[in-house]
Amino acid sequence: MRYQPALRISLIYAGLSLIYIFLSDWLVEQLIANSSAGMIQTTKGAVFVSLSALVIYLLIRAELRKQAWLREVATRTERLEAIGQFATVMAHDFNNMLMVVMGSMELSEDTLPQEHPARKHLANAMSAAEKAGGLTQRMLVFSRQGHLRSKPVDVNQIARELTPLLNLAAGENISLRCNLSEGLPAVMAEPSKFDNILLNLIVNSRDAMPKGGDVVLETAAERVESQLSEGHWTVPPGDYVTVSVRDTGHGISKHDMEKVLEPFFTTKPVGKGTGLGLTTLHDSMQEWKSHLIITSADGLGTTVKMYLTPADHEDPASLKAKRSNRTASSKGETILLVENAADVRSTVTDQLRSLGYEVRSAASVPEAQLILQEEPKIDLLLSDIMLDRDKTGVALAKLARSADKTLKIVLMSGHADPVLTAEMTNFAELGWLAKPFGRSALNCELRKLLD
Repeated sequence: MRYQPALRISLIYAGLSLIYIFLSDWLVEQLIANSSAGMIQTTKGAVFVSLSALVIYLLIRAELRKQAWLREVATRTERLEAIGQFATVMAHDFNNMLMVVMGSMELSEDTLPQEHPARKHLANAMSAAEKAGGLTQRMLVFSRQGHLRSKPVDVNQIARELTPLLNLAAGENISLRCNLSEGLPAVMAEPSKFDNILLNLIVNSRDAMPKGGDVVLETAAERVESQLSEGHWTVPPGDYVTVSVRDTGHGISKHDMEKVLEPFFTTKPVGKGTGLGLTTLHDSMQEWKSHLIITSADGLGTTVKMYLTPADHEDPASLKAKRSNRTASSKGETILLVENAADVRSTVTDQLRSLGYEVRSAASVPEAQLILQEEPKIDLLLSDIMLDRDKTGVALAKLARSADKTLKIVLMSGHADPVLTAEMTNFAELGWLAKPFGRSALNCELRKLLD
């Protein structure tokens, strides 16, 4: 493999040389009667050497540029991988800390009278902790370690909550306007990834307008009667919630439009972009069974329009009501909690007992196996994924299920190895909780299986 570029250059050079020799000899034969035949031969040699040097120079320059580009891509990949690993470790530890903070606040609130003034402060602290959990989830999305599940979300609510950050990202010389249509149905998406997509699109628009300009973030309901085609973008017929970001920047050339979805392709200067933004956007649209159209031209700005699939036509208000109604209490079931972090284990144990569950707890896989063997009735196994160095919650779940085919299992984690979670895709009676989670989310996931 290492000699292929040299071989390719040699073959191209040999082919051009042979073609040149045969053509030039034919011309010499045609002019042999001319008294200046000697000068023709000399000129032929000079031209041959010059053309050979030019061809070799162009081929080697192209090969060196290709090698430099490959080295740059490799460097970017290694840098992103290192940042992703660091983000994963930080997010895991931080999520465990948030679990203790959120659980302690909920348990403290139980001890206060309904009208106690401290309840307001606890509610504010809980809201801040939940937002911090959202930030760590974004870190995990960036590092591609997040356990992402699409769920019904309100795009207007996300846009409103994100507006201060979007204005900050846009900068002082960019005018950002939000035109949000009311009464839109919820769409199937992953909230943290959707946040990242909007933020990335605003940053792209800002970079396309170094001297300032306008950006419009717009949401609407749209029905596509027949297949919509624009360039190589297509949208099948159906009802959609559209989210578009439109700017007045320098636009994207027709040539670059053909490559915008290539990984690491970017029109930004070196060090100013990864070239992964639109690739991630396109992958998300496919994951959410949604569609995308990007329109642009030199000097005419760019519009990125997402056609998002509605979530069974449920509006955000009804979804919120459904969430608030999921308050079914326990029926005295016994839960085996397996968590290696002592403070998290203690907090989750107290949360479960406050909900009325009987709790047995373990700090490791061997300890959990011993309890499963001795305890006559465990209704549900609640286990963290990352336990021991060589034993995971996934391995424990498989061992427990092999002994009891009816055992219900809920896995939880501050981050999840995609390889491990993929093993559990077709695992029956399995629930999932992404840390940090509150008591209501915990009870909801447990009741979903136990009922």
